[in-house]
Amino acid sequence: MFKTGIVSVTFRQKSISEIIALSRESGLDAIEIGSDVHAPKENISLCADIAAEANKNNIEIVSYGSYYKLGQYADAAAEFSAYISAAKALGTKNIRIWAGVKNSEDVPEAEREKLTNEAIHCAELAADADMTMSFEYHGGTLTNTCESALRLMREIDRPNVHLYWQPNQNKDVEFNVTALKQVLPYVSNVHVFAWDARRGQCIRYPLADHADAWKRYLDILASDGRDRAMLLEFVKGDSTEQFIADAKP
Repeated sequence: MFKTGIVSVTFRQKSISEIIALSRESGLDAIEIGSDVHAPKENISLCADIAAEANKNNIEIVSYGSYYKLGQYADAAAEFSAYISAAKALGTKNIRIWAGVKNSEDVPEAEREKLTNEAIHCAELAADADMTMSFEYHGGTLTNTCESALRLMREIDRPNVHLYWQPNQNKDVEFNVTALKQVLPYVSNVHVFAWDARRGQCIRYPLADHADAWKRYLDILASDGRDRAMLLEFVKGDSTEQFIADAKP
């Protein structure tokens, strides 16, 4: 039901070969490959090489972690099509994208409509390539609240469009439990971390310190029986040793 994996941007300073090896040694199943450092969309041959190396190590590339952001391109179709080509070379069926660059409350209705229409066009391009796309569930975008994220999903209304999910580090567990229950029907993969920013500074913890919270989140995620990848991201101190500890069952 759950695959376990890593988001490659957790270790931007490591090579993708090192990250794949670390994933294998930690007993993980999956990886999300970031487009900013490890697999630039312009380097198709590198993407193909990464796919071959991951396959050799029995690591599934479950997503291409793109930095495509709605509303930022003169030719959005060409830009997104380039990400599709790179995702194909990586051998993955999912592209993660970003719902703009502003919080939902800062986006006028006319602008929001344009962003939604762009997302629909991207979804259609992805569907033509037999791919899905998933929005990062993140501040500074239209998915900064579960209400706005749900609205976006309903207005796009395409079966190949999903949300990622991650806890909001600025809120408590009860808030995050409620939010997850609301967006659950749209959730594909999950970014897993143990952060707390409620006291004005974002502090990272060993994942075990948030075990009770994650038990609740996992129970909710398991409730609909869908397959999802649980992807570790940004560990305490950017430490390899902490990552290995966090990856333990």
